[in-house]
Amino acid sequence: MTSAGTPLDPHDKMRARDVSKVARGEQAPRPPHEFGTVSPPPPPSSTDYIDAKRTSNKQGENGTDYQTRHCYVKYVEYHRCIKQKGEKTPECDKLGKSLRSSCPTELIVEWDKERREGHFPEAI
Repeated sequence: MTSAGTPLDPHDKMRARDVSKVARGEQAPRPPHEFGTVSPPPPPSSTDYIDAKRTSNKQGENGTDYQTRHCYVKYVEYHRCIKQKGEKTPECDKLGKSLRSSCPTELIVEWDKERREGHFPEAI
């Protein structure tokens, strides 16, 4: 409280301390902002980790992207469903439609060929 009995704003107190430090030369004053100025971009070394994060999220360790992994899982689920429940069940039909709508035909054809030849890596 001040001598008049009104409470003192803590921000005013901090401002007064900062002004005193500047006056004593302990703290440099903040430079005035010049309108229309932009700070220079950061050096490339400070943003390298951001670029590395972005690419690591999109591609796995061996270079396969997220869509290929996702399609592979859908493909295996669909063929396991057919093997266990039959091709005409609504569950398997739904899985098949999802697989065909979201996965490239080239991948499905390639995996069908591998399954026929016995080279498909997953047991169905």
